[in-house]
Order: sequence, then structure tokens, then C-alpha cells
Amino acid sequence: MRQPGSWRPSDAQLGWIIENRVDEAYILSWPGQLETYIPLHDTGGYDRARAPLGSYDFRLDQIKGTTSVYLKNQVEIGFGTPALHPSRILAFTFVDFHLPTRELIDPAWLVPSEMLSEVCTPAGSARSRGPRWLFSAKRSGLARDRAAKYQVAVRELAAARGWSILPPKSGKSPSELAAEGRGGGSLPGVSANPIETGAFFERHFDAAYLEAASGDEVLMAAAPDNFGRHRLAFSKASGRWASIAIHGSAASNSTQLIQANIHVATFFPHPRHFILVQHYDRRAAEWHPWSWFIRSTDFARLATGKGAYLLFTTTLNPTHSNRWTPYRIPTPQTSAAFQAALHRSTSHQAA
Repeated sequence: MRQPGSWRPSDAQLGWIIENRVDEAYILSWPGQLETYIPLHDTGGYDRARAPLGSYDFRLDQIKGTTSVYLKNQVEIGFGTPALHPSRILAFTFVDFHLPTRELIDPAWLVPSEMLSEVCTPAGSARSRGPRWLFSAKRSGLARDRAAKYQVAVRELAAARGWSILPPKSGKSPSELAAEGRGGGSLPGVSANPIETGAFFERHFDAAYLEAASGDEVLMAAAPDNFGRHRLAFSKASGRWASIAIHGSAASNSTQLIQANIHVATFFPHPRHFILVQHYDRRAAEWHPWSWFIRSTDFARLATGKGAYLLFTTTLNPTHSNRWTPYRIPTPQTSAAFQAALHRSTSHQAA
């Protein structure tokens, strides 16, 4: 009879299990809301981006794991780094997953990416997969190997990331943000359900962004999608980031007005965070030629509303001007505008 817990998942399944267990450890060990982002394309060398809610103080994770059926003192993990760009906010998390108990075993090792070569041993290189490394460490708290000083209890992973601020204490739970779509009959491809309509606008943005990507950018999606920032992008070369909230309307009316509601509880203005508002005509099955791309600090100054929401209201009529007109850009250029914002320096953005 097979020993309980002796079945070993495939490498892909193992990676998914370990990454999700690390997510649990962060969520359960931080005294407030944590924003978590997952890459939409696995080419950037980042498995997760995290920050306390509204802080924009991001930390990047590259998670490496192995499995054990029997507890052992020595942990060894071989891995490659095809897209490594060391940064002070990027760390490698090494963990051991115990198959019989289905749990991560203490300790984990949190190694700054800038110290990787001092902790791990080079193990050659693959033609298309870049340098390979061997991580080897003893589990004992009395260990004196190169990885010993990076030991951290799994339940303390969040506390070990050195975030500069604690999350705001609030009795409110962030509500889910989804692009709005109300009324009218729907055509195939655009649901009348608000959450599904939100996914429609987000996936359209993803496709356009990845089509125009240079290979330097890593686009990540919020998980769960309730932080008020739907997408987060990083430049591997410069380490710069930009985030965006994607809102849309799929309803047409005689007034030619569209509206987007931004939930105040999860709205934190920042020069590198942007609001995108788009319109898709459900009846005509076509995109409106203009979209609105707004820096969140400007949005905070111009939006109306005193309750739970900040309101964006504008006209689809291009001949009518209002305070949102300077932020209007051709819809096909929205992904390029966000890429330009990502690569722009902070000082230039603030100017």
C-alpha cells in the first residue's frame, strides 16, 4: 500500500501549490490587507508582487521549492535564472513542501536577489535558460552555512520584507472593483453582468499591452481583484513600475454620457498609478475611438463625489469639451501610453 502523502505532484503542479501556500503565509501573517499580483506571462523572473494596501511599496518574489516525504536536515534546490535582474526589492524565497502533511516546513529562506551569488553555487548554464544555481542549506537553527542568516519562519515571511509602513487600520472591507456595464441588450462577447464586463475590458487591455510589449515589461494581475489596481507592470531593466485601474462602459444612451465609479476605500493616488476609462458600444459591437487615460493624482483633484465613490462622468461626443478632455487619447494608443508611463522617470511623471 502506498504511504499516505507519498504521491509527488508534477513540477507544474508543485510550483502552483507552493506559490499558493506562500500566498497564504503572507496573507495570514500581515496585520492588514496585502495587495498581491500574479504575472500574466511567465517570462519575467517574478512570481509575485506584493505591497500593503495603498502603499505602492512593492516587493517582488521569485519562489523556489522542493518536496519531502521524510523530514531531513539538508535542503537542496536546483534552479535557473534566465531573466534575472537583481534589485533591492526582489528576493528569492526557498521553501520545502512536506507531502505527508501538505504543509510548508519551517524554516524558509528569504535571500535578496543581490546576494544570490553569495548564497548559491553556480551549476553551469543552459543554452536557452540562462545560468543555473544550486541552493543548499541546513534546516537547523544552529546552522552556519551561507544561507543560515536568511532563515525565516514561514509565518513571518511578510514581516521579514521590511515594508516601510503598516497598512491603514480601517473597519471597512475593500469592495470588488469591476468595470461598469448597465442596461441594453448584449451581443456575444460582452456580458451584461458587471463582473464579466470588467473582465472583458481587462482582457482587451492585456492583449493590446502584450502585443506591443518589448520583452522588458512584466505585466501582473491583481489576485484577488479587489485592491483598486487591476494591473501592475514592472520594467526588468530599470526596476520602474506603473499600475492601472481599468474601467469601462458597455451601455449606450441618448445623452451620450458615460460614468465610472472609483471606490474611495481602495483609492490611493500616486504619480505612477493611472485610471483608464473606455467605452464599448454593445449594439454596434465596436470600440469608441477615444479613451481617457488619467494619472490618479489628477483624478483625485478632478473627480466628483463625497460618499463611497469618486465619479468620472464625460460625454462621448468629441465636439464637447470638459475637464476630462485633456486626458482623451485614441483607443488604439492606450497600451502605448501605459508603456510610456512605465518607462518614464518619477521626476518626469511628477512634472
